[in-house]
Amino acid sequence: MSLFSKPAATNSIFGNQTSGASSSQTQPSQTSSTSNIFGNLGSQQPSQPAQSNPFSIIGSSQPQQAKPAHSAPFSNLATSQPQQTSSLFGAAKPATSATTAAPAPSIFSSQAPQQQQDQAGQNAQQQPPPPRLSQPAYFESLLEKGRKRTRDADGAPNLGELPGLQLGLSDIARRVREIGGVGAQSPADRAADSKAYYLLAASGVNPGNTRRDLDAFKVQPGVSTSDLQLPLEWDPDTDRYMDQMQQQSTLKMIAEGIDRAHRNFDAYLDENIDINWEAQRKKIYEHFGLAARGGDRSQAASQPLSPRAEGSFGRSTRRGRTLKGDQSTQVPFGRSIFGQSSLQKSVIGTPNAGHKSASLFTDVEDQSGQSTVSENRFSREKQSKFAQKIQALNKARLQEKPYPIFHELRNVQAPFQLGEAYQAVIEIVQEHPQPENTAQAPKQRQFLNNYLDETPNSAKQVEIQKRVLSGSRRSLEKQFFETVESLVSRNAREANLGGVPTPLNKIRAYIRVRDARRDLKPEELELQKIDESEPMWAVVYFLLRCGLVKDAADYVKNNGQIFRAVERNFTAYMSSYANDKERRLPRNLQDRINSEYQQKSRMAPENSLDPYKMACYKIIGRCELTKRTIEHINQSSNDWLWLQFCLAREVNRVEEVAGDVFGLEEIREAVSEIGQRHYQKGQEGLGGYATYFHLLVLAGMFEQAISFLYPYSYIAAVHFAIGLCYYGLLRVSGLVDAESDLMTHNTKELPQISFGRMLGYYTRDFRTSNLNAAVDYLVLICLNIDLPGAAGKAQASLCHEALRELILESREFAQLLGDIHNDGTRLKGTIEQRLNLIGLSDQEMFLKTVTVQAASVADDNGRTTDAVLLYHLAEDYDNVIAIVNRALSDSLATDLSEPEQKLTPLKPRSTATDAQPMQQEHPSDQNSSFSLTTA
Repeated sequence: MSLFSKPAATNSIFGNQTSGASSSQTQPSQTSSTSNIFGNLGSQQPSQPAQSNPFSIIGSSQPQQAKPAHSAPFSNLATSQPQQTSSLFGAAKPATSATTAAPAPSIFSSQAPQQQQDQAGQNAQQQPPPPRLSQPAYFESLLEKGRKRTRDADGAPNLGELPGLQLGLSDIARRVREIGGVGAQSPADRAADSKAYYLLAASGVNPGNTRRDLDAFKVQPGVSTSDLQLPLEWDPDTDRYMDQMQQQSTLKMIAEGIDRAHRNFDAYLDENIDINWEAQRKKIYEHFGLAARGGDRSQAASQPLSPRAEGSFGRSTRRGRTLKGDQSTQVPFGRSIFGQSSLQKSVIGTPNAGHKSASLFTDVEDQSGQSTVSENRFSREKQSKFAQKIQALNKARLQEKPYPIFHELRNVQAPFQLGEAYQAVIEIVQEHPQPENTAQAPKQRQFLNNYLDETPNSAKQVEIQKRVLSGSRRSLEKQFFETVESLVSRNAREANLGGVPTPLNKIRAYIRVRDARRDLKPEELELQKIDESEPMWAVVYFLLRCGLVKDAADYVKNNGQIFRAVERNFTAYMSSYANDKERRLPRNLQDRINSEYQQKSRMAPENSLDPYKMACYKIIGRCELTKRTIEHINQSSNDWLWLQFCLAREVNRVEEVAGDVFGLEEIREAVSEIGQRHYQKGQEGLGGYATYFHLLVLAGMFEQAISFLYPYSYIAAVHFAIGLCYYGLLRVSGLVDAESDLMTHNTKELPQISFGRMLGYYTRDFRTSNLNAAVDYLVLICLNIDLPGAAGKAQASLCHEALRELILESREFAQLLGDIHNDGTRLKGTIEQRLNLIGLSDQEMFLKTVTVQAASVADDNGRTTDAVLLYHLAEDYDNVIAIVNRALSDSLATDLSEPEQKLTPLKPRSTATDAQPMQQEHPSDQNSSFSLTTA
């Protein structure tokens, strides 16, 4: 039965109380057969439960016989029933009673007392006697009085709204546990506590004061969201109750906001704080002499660090520089001339024998897989060929001549589809294979201002978008015409070209081949033909597909009578379309061709229209731009792309009709959607990664194209980025933005590439064996020196930093920085020969920017011989003497029992290969170097 049903025939959660004051009915002499969760708490009648429960022995000490009947979990709580188990709280006096209780399988039973008594009498002969349950008295009386008070107060004003006092099961159980815990400690435990107390007191510890001090350190509980879910108390005043609820809701929102801020802060720390504190601690100990210097040589050898990555904690504190040259040296953007902190990333990375440069960027997952020996050999050969092209590029830049960078790089690149991407960008920039023979060849950084203009719909932005649209369309048209020629040449019998191989005749031959293969049209459709042999609309369509607009206009004009007989206005449409530079029709012709297209597509019977005729109408009139596909014509992915670029126009969106607006931005959205569906990270999609790279290049999304290609082929991505940066078609990031990610976004959410670090990381594979090639690549960072504002200076600083790291890492000072002859004349090194390419105007600025600062870093890292040579090459002889004297004094002050300090020897200058550019100026003095590298 219910927990709160009629009191005459039930046992509630508080026990069975015989109500004489609260009810007019008389209870039977025997107890009801229904038990409750606390059983006979507080009663004096004996019971005989068969199964014990966690609280069955509390308060009793006499033996009891077990019976196979069921009882409630708290059936004998606090009774005086005799039991066999000793009480948890000691002995208690037994109490007796003659009343028996019937078995009760459930605490919610609803049987009447008389029926339960009859059942108990019948079952007593067949089964063991049921357990005896006592009758509760006190709790039942309280509950009944509370209910009676509520019923009596229903008619009284103001009292009917007051809630009744009710305790839940969890509250009562908790109270019982609190009461039962009193005195639970055994005498042995109390004796152990006493011994501990006296032991601490004998040791001079005051347990009482210590306990108070420890309690004072308890953490104050914060705001609990569970306590804020309900108001403190219920108030009959509605306004005040709502105010309480509003305050509780506000406090809950504040608490949730604080918790969320804590979680976000902890997540930020876990994600961004990634510092090797153990290595920093060792360096500090070594710096102050608290640990042996260079103790773990094997670990240092297994994990080589660049000289700039070793930090500012050096070898000795007795350095006392008198850097006369450094006082006049200013490093932009606050970068220290004493080297890069170990918490900053190196610009060029550490040398690497393998091909895993993609893993250096955190936002790049290497998809190239484990390379084999043959693949490594092939990659090295390709890198060598690319290095020759880059060297030729820098030579042309020194001579201020244009260089066909994409034509040269395409000759090295092997994959065909990457060759398509090269062809697309060649058409966009309109690069010529021999730029010296034409005056229209694009020059270095020609498109920088237009491409970097961030103003939407500005004249510069519209111009660069028109260039991308026209260039991409031309590349697809030329590619299709090459496909036509290839198919005709392979199928000469079906093509039956004959006569003069003009473009029109090639298109006719191509149509004959397609018709022979039965893929020109569906079988249920009929094409309109001239003389029952030549499908006229198919000829016009394929001429437009190949970009031969003039030839298509001439074909329509030559067959004008036939076309006018079929479509009298099409000749005017075709002529106006071919004569317009932007391939747009006047407004009157545009409206007329749109109405004709809508009428034909809606009212014509099914399978009665020539699909090539409807395609020509859609292309020339840009009809129904919401549906940018052609039905009943077999099309490839390139055909679909060509249709998008053919329908797109860059116009003034304010003045244009809303239905006619379709430009490069819409194409980019479509390409991005294709990439999200089919070319996510870890999957190449249809056609491989090169297909999506080609799509990105066609759409002018150059930064996204580089970022996508880099994990698959970082060699191709680096050189494609070099070509784009040469023409000013790549947005590069600054020093701070490019610390760890390859592609980031600026404040206007425009993508940008970490061009400098990408070049530096690329040189890891070969700069140990080919320093000159590494210099040629690092010099290209200064292509972006012409960026407006502080961005250009940042790129120049990044380039100079990379060159300094290369100098200190390789220690090829004579080869990179030059040498001095016996007569005092300078011998230029590889870097000094490229001063104009790194933004330095003269030799003095080169010495201050590169050589002196590299010497400062070497001196700071304790590399005495390197510092002496670098200052010597920089002609700063005062610092040379100061460093030599300091090294001599340290050697003289060394105790005889201590090991002698050894200086690292310098690398000798190579005279076989590296001296070739030097011999051109001084052929007779090639071996008369006066530098310390000969010592």
